[in-house]
Amino acid sequence: MDETIISLMSESELCAAMGARLIHPQNRSFHSISTDSRKTTPDDLFIALSGERFDAHDFVPDVIQKGCRGILVSRELDVPEDVAMYIVPDVLKAFGMLADAVLEKRRSMGSFTTYAITGSNGKTTTKELLTLLLQAQGHHVLKTEGNFNNFVGLPMTVLNLRRDHDVAVLEMGANAPGEIAYLSGLGKPDIAIITCIGSAHLEGFGSLEGVAKAKGEMIFSPRLKKIVLPSQTRCYFENNIPSTVSAVWVGDETSRENIRIQNVRSHLDGIEFDLVDDAEQMHIRLPLLGSHNAGNLARAYAALCGTKLSENDINRAIEKIRLPSGRLERWTNEAGISFLHDAYNANPSSMKEALQLMSQFNSPKYLILGDMRELGRDSDLLHEALGKSAADIHPERILCVGSSAQHIRSGALSAGYDASRIFCTTTDDLGKGLDWLSQTLHKDDLCLIKGSRGVRLERVLEYFNAQRLL
Repeated sequence: MDETIISLMSESELCAAMGARLIHPQNRSFHSISTDSRKTTPDDLFIALSGERFDAHDFVPDVIQKGCRGILVSRELDVPEDVAMYIVPDVLKAFGMLADAVLEKRRSMGSFTTYAITGSNGKTTTKELLTLLLQAQGHHVLKTEGNFNNFVGLPMTVLNLRRDHDVAVLEMGANAPGEIAYLSGLGKPDIAIITCIGSAHLEGFGSLEGVAKAKGEMIFSPRLKKIVLPSQTRCYFENNIPSTVSAVWVGDETSRENIRIQNVRSHLDGIEFDLVDDAEQMHIRLPLLGSHNAGNLARAYAALCGTKLSENDINRAIEKIRLPSGRLERWTNEAGISFLHDAYNANPSSMKEALQLMSQFNSPKYLILGDMRELGRDSDLLHEALGKSAADIHPERILCVGSSAQHIRSGALSAGYDASRIFCTTTDDLGKGLDWLSQTLHKDDLCLIKGSRGVRLERVLEYFNAQRLL
């Protein structure tokens, strides 16, 4: 069994890390943690988190029955004397403190670097690209899995840290001010990336400036030495970076940045572009859809330190990248219809990128557009703007899905789009819309599927019996 950092911590270290009072000392360690009573093993420390609809304290008897002999709780429970019970005022806070202590213990063992990634879009893609590049340098990398990028997910990731990991790549998401400050205070990155600033979670941030301020909390992380940013964000950050932090700006062919991308070309099997690093120019072939992913790769490259990677090193490292489901994947079915599945999430910025990608192809285009959620008071106007942008790429048909469907339709009609070629439906009645759309879909047509997760647009792929290609 691999040696985790938490398994090296004594009871006294665990108590000090979490600010806990220990009842029933056992003089034992734990290989890992668990927050799910259904998956808890005898080697786990069970974390009794509480939420709006559950309280894991209710499941403590279940985990003890499974052989678990360590629990983190916020109140004293009646448990057997062979169960170590760590009592804290706030389990979630103690969970984060434990993750912080695990990172510090690994740092004390020598050679260890923590990377953090935040931004409105592209966090997961950048995380995956950075991980592949770090592995190409010979590092053993712990990375955030899935979307474990919040107050619970980040500690869960960190507590999987092993002695042989010499790098951690941590994704950090936020819906409101203060959250990035908290997460980066736990992760304490040495190097950070802000992928972009866009109109995401405006309900919590209020404005683009609010988004920038919240993501910019990363800049003041206590151990930070280097931060990578898009050149388009200079207006938000350039005058706010502490003198102790080195800023690396990444631009496109219109900029003069030392690291930039140029000559981006899109295909249905990915993109190719030139990555310029000072005087060196490297031709990159990335099997991901969307020209914006050239920027994600360039920022991941700019974050590296140590051994410099060559053009061949980079292309070999990224050639087999596979992202979690729902991020601009290419699917097809037996009828020969192609689908671009980008329904993991949606906001105005990512919608713009998806429509821009669709505009670059000559195939007849179809759009399935769902709600963009958490946009606050400007939601109606932003959905109307989406409709106008959708009409601008001249699709054959537009299917609008969700509570904001009529606003997307209104925007498209205001741009002169034919009312007979647009259909609105609710999330629950998606099948009716797909029946309408399928009447005109044919071989070699291209259909974009894009919306927030709550709209559940992955059902489109089931309806058309599609299979993933890319």
